[in-house]
Amino acid sequence: MAATATLTTSPTGTSQLPTERLGCLLPSDDYTLLTINGYQLNQRTYEMIVYAQSLYGGPIDLTGSAITQGSYTNAVEASFGTHAGGGAVDISVMAPGTYSILEDEIEPLIKALRLAGFAAWYRDVNDLYEGSPAHIHAVAIGDRELSMAAREQLAGPFGYFWGYDGLPREDGIPQRDSHEGPVLCNWMIDMGYPAKTATPSP
Repeated sequence: MAATATLTTSPTGTSQLPTERLGCLLPSDDYTLLTINGYQLNQRTYEMIVYAQSLYGGPIDLTGSAITQGSYTNAVEASFGTHAGGGAVDISVMAPGTYSILEDEIEPLIKALRLAGFAAWYRDVNDLYEGSPAHIHAVAIGDRELSMAAREQLAGPFGYFWGYDGLPREDGIPQRDSHEGPVLCNWMIDMGYPAKTATPSP
């Protein structure tokens, strides 16, 4: 898989790629609602997950049992609204039926999700609150039904496209993305990403 591209923390304009990155695939425009593993997703997001699973090829079942939070929900307060609209999904990285984290699967899974069109980050145990589980948080880039909080995770001051971890900080200092920075596909650039504003249209 090709190395990811990292943006500077002080963007000066829209980045351009001379040729399309191998593996980039424009998502569909289908927003039909689905229920997967008890959680609601739209068809566009699920198709992106299915594509990520094919790129990943590992033991974690992104398309079913590993999904631990879907979209269109405010059920988890610690998610601060990022799952309230479409395009957001949380994926467990624990071995089924255990509390063992599949450490070796995290980076391959992040890379696959990013190439499939997600902003995706690993959240470790206790990262969001005391007792919060290890998981990957992913936001589907370009989803027209993203919540405002999810849009901020893409292009806001703590956002994916500027090379940060997507989490707002009380001290106002963004933390660097620990996964080598964003993957840029031409379809993302065509949609206006990366953008200078904190709240672009998705």
